[in-house]
Amino acid sequence: MKKIILFLAAVAMLLASCAEKEAFTITGKVPNGKYDGQQVFLQTLAPNWKDKVTVDTANVVDGQFVFKGLAKEGPTIHFIVLDESPEFIKPALVVVEAGNIKLSLDSINTVEGTSLNNSYQMFMSSLQNLNNDRKVLADRAKADTTSANLKALKEESKQLNDKAKEVTFDFVKANIGNQLGAYFLANRSYMLSLDQMKELSANVKPEYKTSESIQKIDARIATLDATSIGKAYTDLKGKTPEGKDAALSDYVGKGKYVLVDFWASWCPPCKEETPELVKLYAAYKDKGLEIVGISLDDNNAEWIAGIKDLKITWPQISDLKRWDSALSAAYGVNSIPHLVLLDKDGKILERGLTAEQAAVKVAELLNKK
Repeated sequence: MKKIILFLAAVAMLLASCAEKEAFTITGKVPNGKYDGQQVFLQTLAPNWKDKVTVDTANVVDGQFVFKGLAKEGPTIHFIVLDESPEFIKPALVVVEAGNIKLSLDSINTVEGTSLNNSYQMFMSSLQNLNNDRKVLADRAKADTTSANLKALKEESKQLNDKAKEVTFDFVKANIGNQLGAYFLANRSYMLSLDQMKELSANVKPEYKTSESIQKIDARIATLDATSIGKAYTDLKGKTPEGKDAALSDYVGKGKYVLVDFWASWCPPCKEETPELVKLYAAYKDKGLEIVGISLDDNNAEWIAGIKDLKITWPQISDLKRWDSALSAAYGVNSIPHLVLLDKDGKILERGLTAEQAAVKVAELLNKK
């Protein structure tokens, strides 16, 4: 009997030790003490990684709230949401892992205290700093519109964007073996190149591959691979602004280089780029260039108005489904403007060009003696 009691005591001590190693505490603060009595929700990701499920609640007392529990499944992504939250306080991402986690809910959320939360906070702070620098450049651009200065500011802005992409890739790569890295691969893939996505996706843990978000990334990788440089173009079919059937194949393979312009009348960067395309089309439409606009509009009247306002004279095709468009999906386009250059036979020469880059490339091709 004594041996049984000693055995049970040892088991209890072992279980207590394991529980202690898995224990987490999240201590959160909200600003100004205005939210005492409100509930705070601890939510986990649903299997599709899009929806969220509440797993615990706490009350705000003296401007603070506390969650405690066991991180039995290892580090997992959760979100903390303040009930009746003002618009400026967004849900805060936190990695539930063993240890003491400190969280501040405010206009900019901050989290610290454990390895993955510290890593996540450093990443978000880096992106925030780069975003602040971009805002400074935007203000300078508004104040000084001389062409020479605007060109320099655009180059500075591009360098900041490139740095943000680099920081994102490095963060995801460092964490691709856990849920944090896989989650940001799914949600920041638009900042990554095809080769980077391939590299990262290959290292996602099998248990995360079943999520809808990761499956969509893998599908997008396949689409981008099928429409990468050197591949034959994928045909696109839709309607003209007048409602007539039209296809990209109506223009490809007709003895001209074809610049496919994914754009929309509601897209400010598209409006900024279009004047360069207007000049390009005027210079080369009779020398072997065709431009075909693939619009992500969802309102036909606004689409027509945008064409008129921007002085667009090249052919247009759309299915009027905005980001649900099968046309943009066929090329894996998830940001606009996006230019794809096809050769005279329909092979993809370049993609992801700016209007300025497209102008240089077209001039090289059509000014050859």
